[in-house]
Amino acid sequence: MPALLPALVLLLGLMTPAFAQNQAAPQPVILELFTSQGCNSCPPADALMQDWLKQPGVIPISLHVDYWDYLGWKDTLSRKGHAVRQQDYARNSGKREVYTPQVVINGQYAVVGSDRDAVAYAIAKARKQQQQVSMRAERNKTTGAWQVQVGPLPHWQGEAKLVLCRYDTKHEVSIERGENSGRTLNYLNVARAWGDLGRWKGQSASYDVPDLSGTDWSRQGVVVMLQTLSNDGVGPIIAAVDIKGAP
Repeated sequence: MPALLPALVLLLGLMTPAFAQNQAAPQPVILELFTSQGCNSCPPADALMQDWLKQPGVIPISLHVDYWDYLGWKDTLSRKGHAVRQQDYARNSGKREVYTPQVVINGQYAVVGSDRDAVAYAIAKARKQQQQVSMRAERNKTTGAWQVQVGPLPHWQGEAKLVLCRYDTKHEVSIERGENSGRTLNYLNVARAWGDLGRWKGQSASYDVPDLSGTDWSRQGVVVMLQTLSNDGVGPIIAAVDIKGAP
């Protein structure tokens, strides 16, 4: 029996890498903060973005909404689609209420954005619920073009799409009117533009990314999310990759 031990150890050593290759790496958690320059409850949540940026495995994005513009200050970073996205999340959870500051984790868990403990708990909960699907961004060394590779997820039912979000890493805004009048506030990872790269139904697939050659990586970034679709619009986020953080 002792003579068999070296052979057994060698066999296990050969098997371990193959086994590891079949395990999908943990996916980053997407944290979406719905905020507004016209909301006096938002600055504490905006400030917490600095903490979420430092946390490994979390990609935080600020989505500015325009539904508080009537209070006297038009949010300079808002997009019409951000409120629509927030409403989709509310409908998917069986609720109608949207508010600021609200954080939605992986398109599924909604909490008050200024409640650090609640956000941390939602992040931990989302990590436990993650699907085992691989997703990575690759750059062609010859052309410089980016592609996103998504691995298969056997027995998965439904449809998802690859959502691209371009963001600015920082904006400093001096607010002249409204509830935050006279304040100068910093906003981090601010969503500026969105795109759709295609559909996914559980198969292994590759998706071309629009030309990013004009991106200033010192102050901009791009995140791609694999997000489920439902009758109520976008739903839970299955996987994501931050292209700025890719090699």
